[in-house]
Amino acid sequence: MARKGLLVSTNEQKGHFVLKLDRRSQKTREALRHAFITLVLSRGYEVVTIGELCDQANVGRSTFYAHYKNKKGLLEEALQHPSTALAACVAADATPQELLPLLAHFSQQKARNRVFFETPIRALWVKTLARVIETRLTRGARSRLTALLVAELQIALITHWLSGTVHLQPETVARMLVTNTRALLANQ
Repeated sequence: MARKGLLVSTNEQKGHFVLKLDRRSQKTREALRHAFITLVLSRGYEVVTIGELCDQANVGRSTFYAHYKNKKGLLEEALQHPSTALAACVAADATPQELLPLLAHFSQQKARNRVFFETPIRALWVKTLARVIETRLTRGARSRLTALLVAELQIALITHWLSGTVHLQPETVARMLVTNTRALLANQ
């Protein structure tokens, strides 16, 4: 059973299927993500077209659609890495130090990356982050609303910090992300 670029194998010890991308598909997806981020940062999300994206990545439109349903799907995948790092705050053993590399990246790139903290990308990022958070919540705390609240809190704090609304050191922001996430989860 395989979809274009997907290899399916069975992990016998755990009794579940593992999906892996073949190398060619990985390279194509990386090229599309890189082209997408470059175009979004230079022109904005709304104006980037699939045609421009394919030209920039040097792939055909059919190749794009073999990997992604639409531009939104590519954006959601691009948001997975920062979402995974932020979602780690829900773990009981999460430390603020784990967030410092991500916050340093956000701070260093804030002029370029501001588009990710504005409409329409911000709203999609909150939803993407909430989905990742929801999978990490304990069964008793697991709810879509709780995950959305945590995601909104985290993105809002980072947005205000990067915009200069509040002047805080990255260490303070990291501590606030972990502490406020825990506080919100404790009240659920």
